[in-house]
Amino acid sequence: MIKVEIVTPQGLHFSREVNSVNIPTAEGEIGVLEKHMYLMTMLKPGLVYFDGKQENGIAVTYGFVDVTPEKVIILTEEAYNIGEIDPGKEKELFDQAMKKLATAQTMEEIEELEKIKERARTLLELVERFGRV
Repeated sequence: MIKVEIVTPQGLHFSREVNSVNIPTAEGEIGVLEKHMYLMTMLKPGLVYFDGKQENGIAVTYGFVDVTPEKVIILTEEAYNIGEIDPGKEKELFDQAMKKLATAQTMEEIEELEKIKERARTLLELVERFGRV
């Protein structure tokens, strides 16, 4: 068993011991078991799920992952159970980012809008895939 904690700026969202955890990272999805090697990597929007059960996963956005042989700490800007995601709000954020991208002038502005777009698109896809539980 490995201890997993998902922490947002609002506090501890999830804390439990599991057999395995799958995490969306900038390099792709990783699977972590007990006694995993030390690892620190960037988190990207997607689904964190436990023991191979995607339907019980937690949607996360950007942040960092710290893996030790005994514990996984996921520091994320936001974490949601799938049923907590508001598809209307996410669709609106996605549409606004798309419109603003058409007139974006600086690389910083483009990068920030791309992040907003990816976050909203990912959360919408998770709601579509797993429904409002």
